Amino acid sequence: MVNEKDVIDWIQLFYTKNVGIKSFWTLINLYKNATNALRHVKFQFDRREAEKIYKKAKGNVLIAIDDKYPKHLKSYTLPPPILYYSGNYCLLNENLISIVGARNASITGHSVAKKFADQLSEYFPIASGMARGIDTCALTSAIKYGKAIAVLPFGLDNIYPQENTKIFQSICSNGVAITEVPPGRNPDQGMFFARNKLLVSISSGIVVIEAALKSGTMNTAELALDMGCELMVVPGSPLDPRSFGSNLLIKNGANLVQTAQDVLEIIKPNATIQKSIQQHITQNYSNRDFDEVSNIVLTQLSSIPVSIDVLADVTNIAISELLAVVSQLELSGKVAKTYNNEIVLI
Repeated sequence: MVNEKDVIDWIQLFYTKNVGIKSFWTLINLYKNATNALRHVKFQFDRREAEKIYKKAKGNVLIAIDDKYPKHLKSYTLPPPILYYSGNYCLLNENLISIVGARNASITGHSVAKKFADQLSEYFPIASGMARGIDTCALTSAIKYGKAIAVLPFGLDNIYPQENTKIFQSICSNGVAITEVPPGRNPDQGMFFARNKLLVSISSGIVVIEAALKSGTMNTAELALDMGCELMVVPGSPLDPRSFGSNLLIKNGANLVQTAQDVLEIIKPNATIQKSIQQHITQNYSNRDFDEVSNIVLTQLSSIPVSIDVLADVTNIAISELLAVVSQLELSGKVAKTYNNEIVLI
């Protein structure tokens, strides 16, 4: 049984100067535990500082010999020795699906992420990196079911982006947030790569929704391929740079998925998505003037055509009101309808 002293020993050893993941595990294997290993290292990390980290983390620290430590991570040769968490850590030991994608996601991308997260949450916890766009959309949907897992690039005391602070707080209350970074540590760019690797490591599968050729999402997808994690990709428009990377992944052999059922057939064969009775509350915009509602609509539109149903789903505006607003915007030359009545921004 892991106790407080064990955890502080691990913190002290891991943050000792010149000790990285590989050398940490070498020391543990050689000396059997962190207590013994500390006697054989120079420039020990200050014990009081290790205790401060433990206290700042409120004791919510998982070390790799803990039964509570995520089982998926234990299968790797060099798993992260220490994880910090806030929330229901039990979710980390379930088979889970990660949904990742573009920060500047299209309206269609947002809609797809929401639907995938809503339907897959019946079967799996949903993990993501809590970045803007697809990540945030997927986690926001999963929170409703208590199935959201946020994998953070920085410490739990340094939420990024800050605009997601309320979402983070909801996840900690109704899901779990995890990171490899201790509280009080200054952020650096390398932490994003570590976050992506951790996300892949805990996942049974990764679903990619919109990925530009050079992006953090492509980095995550490449890690999934390297680490043997099932990679599933939603195809995108050949005209949208946000999907160039996604489509290339499919071309190179990634699983093409268009529905949550496709994901279940890959990760959980023979499972069928049951229609859940959900009541989506539509916000009442009747008291808002035309300019306010039209600005909401224009913000969501782009050169990629979208249907009125998708637009209603993303904006939470009633279809009857949307039709009236779109008609006015069409007359003013700000939007246009395609041959199949989808809407584009001019």
